Amino acid sequence: MTYKDYYKILGLSNNASTDEIKKAYRKLAMQCHPDHNRGKEEWASDKFKEINEAFSVLGDPKKRRQYDNIGAVENIGDIFGSQATRTTFEDLMDDFDGAGLGFDFLDNIFGGNFRGTGFAFQRFRRGFDGPRSTIFETQEGISLEDLFELAKSTNWSNINYEIVLSKEQALKGMEKELVRKGKRFQVKIPAGVKMGSRIRLRNALKTTDGQPGDIIISIKIE
Repeated sequence: MTYKDYYKILGLSNNASTDEIKKAYRKLAMQCHPDHNRGKEEWASDKFKEINEAFSVLGDPKKRRQYDNIGAVENIGDIFGSQATRTTFEDLMDDFDGAGLGFDFLDNIFGGNFRGTGFAFQRFRRGFDGPRSTIFETQEGISLEDLFELAKSTNWSNINYEIVLSKEQALKGMEKELVRKGKRFQVKIPAGVKMGSRIRLRNALKTTDGQPGDIIISIKIE
């Protein structure tokens, strides 16, 4: 495993306090926001990823101890895995919002954590939750708390099926029954569907397999 000096990445000494680590992360994250680096967005996103990796380790007491002892971490994970790093990420979202900065670039950085869920940072907005507090949520009503739970859940995995239609069936559209592990789904195939089209049953694996994931149906026409 290649050694990475996470303290150096955050501009800190090895004996930095927890508060110093949090402050350094928030400061650097603000500086590397793509909105502050017009014309260098790709560099800014790469730098942001590096900063987040460093903070996901040094901001988590357990991972930091392991890193300090052996110079590496068995499972780096991400900032959603620890209450300490989650809280600081929440503060960072407030920083971005207060500065009028967008959240959409986070989809390229953390999007893999939420693939197939329909969640997108680009639709994140601030709302009010009582007279003295604020919340962040998407148009679909996914809040920061929901976001963290999604990230902690089992890795999202999809299952692929293929449905074969005649040209006449594809032209008229129809319903087909799909059975997986004793669970039945009625799949509505729209009229005029094309060869290679895909129909996605959102989070259907939660019903059939008890874990997050979509059933993706590919259309074949003979």
